[in-house]
Amino acid sequence: MNDFPSPAPVQAPPQRQRRSGRAAARKRKKGFALWQWVVLSVLACGLLIACIELYNANGSLIQLRQERLTAQEKYEKTVRNHQPRYRDLIEKYASEYDLNPAYVSAIIMQESGYDPQAVSSKGAMGLMQFMPNTFDWVAPNCGISKNDVNAVYEPENAIKMGCYLLRYICRKIESDDPVLVACAYHAGWGTVPSWIENYSTDGKTLKVSQIPKSDTRTYAGRVLNSYAIYLQHYY
Repeated sequence: MNDFPSPAPVQAPPQRQRRSGRAAARKRKKGFALWQWVVLSVLACGLLIACIELYNANGSLIQLRQERLTAQEKYEKTVRNHQPRYRDLIEKYASEYDLNPAYVSAIIMQESGYDPQAVSSKGAMGLMQFMPNTFDWVAPNCGISKNDVNAVYEPENAIKMGCYLLRYICRKIESDDPVLVACAYHAGWGTVPSWIENYSTDGKTLKVSQIPKSDTRTYAGRVLNSYAIYLQHYY
């Protein structure tokens, strides 16, 4: 029997083990840093995209605010330009002929811009732009001599005759519809029945877009816009 003890198992030198442990740690550390970099890159991209979207949103918001400010300033200028003149006369004769003074004001605004001496290229005269033949038959009905060639340039005469004519039109077309009255004032009341027959969807009224004559369509649209301004801000 051998009394000598069995030799102990051979172990790696401690220094070698430490080196192996550090190498593994370096590998683990290197892998973790790469993972961090990937995450940070993704976050950075997301942050960049968010910043770009925020910048674009702010730019769009600034542009929208500027557009609204410009539109508001334009509208306020339009309202100022619609400041009515001869308001007492308009209200007096609008009441006499059962008309809305805001509508009479809108017609005057589009016909002459409140210039009592206005004369069109076709020979229409005064605040409400009477043609000579129209003046000749309206004037006597308003107690004005048709031989007084300057009467149409007097604001009171012009407004009185204009209100008389508007009421006459309403009776002829059997309607107070502002679009139809504007069409009749601009293109003649004889055109309105045929336009309603051929273009109206309800057989009674016309939308501005349904007016077949382009210059009358433009005129009626402007009258309606002015009418809305006078109703909201002056009457």
